Amino acid sequence: MSLEQYSKATRETAENLRIIDDALFRLMAEREGVCQEILRTLLDMPNLDVVNVNSQSVVKSLHREVTLDALCILENGEYVNIEMQKGACNDDIARTRFHAASLTSAYTPKGTDFADIPQVKILYITEYDALNNKQAVTHVKRCMKTNDGFIPISDKEDIFFANTAIKENSDKSELLQLFLRKDAFDDAKFPELSKAVKYFKETEGGRSEVCKTVENYAMDYALDYAKTYAKKERIDAIQNMLELGLSKEQILTKYSEEEIKMAEKDMLAQV
Repeated sequence: MSLEQYSKATRETAENLRIIDDALFRLMAEREGVCQEILRTLLDMPNLDVVNVNSQSVVKSLHREVTLDALCILENGEYVNIEMQKGACNDDIARTRFHAASLTSAYTPKGTDFADIPQVKILYITEYDALNNKQAVTHVKRCMKTNDGFIPISDKEDIFFANTAIKENSDKSELLQLFLRKDAFDDAKFPELSKAVKYFKETEGGRSEVCKTVENYAMDYALDYAKTYAKKERIDAIQNMLELGLSKEQILTKYSEEEIKMAEKDMLAQV
């Protein structure tokens, strides 16, 4: 599809996207070289090798699905999820814990000994200082408390928080600042990132891919909004029926048990 077939609004949105924006990062993350460059730099692992990347991979844990922005499989068998987050108030620490647990569960075959569960890492990149510690990158590791202080323990899980808000004189910070640029760039330190951005920003094929992704995002958002609105209408209807004195058996002829529980919970919260 040529660029002229997309609306002006779509083209302008695509032009203004940055790497930290989901629509552009989804495309960037499909390139193993890009993910490898990001991980080698931000995790301080210059010899790390990415052998496979699954963009927007979905894993299910208990009753909740988690969509991983970029699930990378390393040559040594480790799993690393690169997660982008722009908006604050996400319970970031609990969120990354859940992601790591979900990833561990999803990729541990049934019957595996605990000693053989996979090594899992989460690289959580934000546009704000999620930990409020004034550091561009922070490695979070489970520790045990002893008389001599806290000592790290090996539990096959590592969380790395990185952000674009704190500027430091380091390659890590330099890489993170590139995530905020709307234009193409040519940085010798990060050739894979530079090559990918130039493709999506300066070639017709790359720009068309971004426009298509923007439209898909808009469609997904519209569908989610419609589902949310429809769900609210059903809950409101159940609450009206309850207020009118209808029995649960009568309401169950049109609505589910779960919807009734949600309606009752909302009514209690409004008291």
